[in-house]
Amino acid sequence: MATSFVEGRLRNQRLEVEITTVCAHCARPMHLVVDERLRWRVHERHADPRLFLPQIDWHNFRGRNIIGDY
Repeated sequence: MATSFVEGRLRNQRLEVEITTVCAHCARPMHLVVDERLRWRVHERHADPRLFLPQIDWHNFRGRNIIGDY
């Protein structure tokens, strides 16, 4: 998701990514669409997912990616 946000911003283009996942609470499938401006929508009715962006101190960050260092 973060990649689509960055790539869309850098290219100054509209970009969307669809995320297929399951609810951690009830295990129901969910389909989320997130665009380059971090606007999102969920396909399933009555779903209320919690989305967040990690806060990274990019100035001091030295990891290869954020997966292991967040």
